[in-house]
Order: sequence, then structure tokens, then C-alpha cells
Amino acid sequence: MKLTLLLVMCHLSLSLFCQSTTRQPWTIECGETTNDVFKTSSSINLRYISPRFKWSNYELTEEEEKHPEKFRNARLMFELIYTPPLKVLFTGFNLQFRVLKYKRLNVEAYGGMKFILAAPPNFLVNSKLNKQGWYFNTGLLCQLDFGILAPFADIGGDSMITIGTELNLHYIHRKPKKRYKLHQRAIN
Repeated sequence: MKLTLLLVMCHLSLSLFCQSTTRQPWTIECGETTNDVFKTSSSINLRYISPRFKWSNYELTEEEEKHPEKFRNARLMFELIYTPPLKVLFTGFNLQFRVLKYKRLNVEAYGGMKFILAAPPNFLVNSKLNKQGWYFNTGLLCQLDFGILAPFADIGGDSMITIGTELNLHYIHRKPKKRYKLHQRAIN
């Protein structure tokens, strides 16, 4: 128990206290997760994703000041994996880091803790993971960014595959505000 608490505290301190502050809204991702290539019923995956941020608070160079979005490569991700009626229940906390950006394509590597709350004994490849109740997970995420929707495919080190999309609801809300300029008329 002490080792688990120590790992969680170290992980939280690295990911929460070393980032610079962003004022952008968080987004939601949803998809289907499975560990047997969708042969049986898959799990629902809900994710809450932070905006991109620069990993450190060091002084910005001239190039970083001119193109700040180019150097914001890290994101935080909270996830919940659920299969009704409570066959599988996982929760996780990951740090994603973008390794490649080519036009609309993003490739990100991630790592973080996954906590097993409920799972059948043969759900994971390594059955020892179910006995621990948590494990460190790494993975690779490929995503296409189309503004409102951003479909992704995620392959985890624990042999879980997730296919889904990111929903940027703030983009939908922001667009009509720019399109229609509403002004109040002065009433005489």
C-alpha cells in the first residue's frame, strides 16, 4: 500500500505541478476498448483530455514566443473503461506527449497508471496485473484532427485497443459567435 501511494504521489506531482497554466477548455473523448480485437463485446471508454501545454515553465525562447502552439506537446488524460453490467471497470491517469505532427495527423506516446476496479481473470494478457489492482501502462495514439471531431486509434502496452473520437464541443460553441455579430440597437 505504501508503494502504491508513493507511485501515485510521484506521478501526480510530475504531471500536475510541472506544467504551465493553460486557459483553454478540456475536451471529451469516447470510444470502444477491447483486448481481444473486438471478438466479444467491447468496453465503453470515456476520456477527459486537457488542452496541450508546454511541459516546463522555463523562459520562452524567441522561436517559442513566435509559434507557441508548436511547442505545446503534452496533455493529461483521465479515462474510465466500463463494460455493462460491471464486468470490467478500469480507471486511468495518463500523460500524453506528441511525437509527430504532420498536417492533421498527430502521433502521441503516453504513459500512466491504470487502476483495476473490476475485471474477469482472463481479461488481461498478464493475469498478475489483476491481483495487484494497478499497473503502469504505456501506449501509442494516432489521431486525425478535423476541428470538431478528431478520430483516434490507441494501442496500449496492456494489449487494449481503443477506437473512438474526440469531441471538441467548445469549437461548435465558438464558431457561431464569430459568424454572427450581434449588436444591440439603441432605442430612442
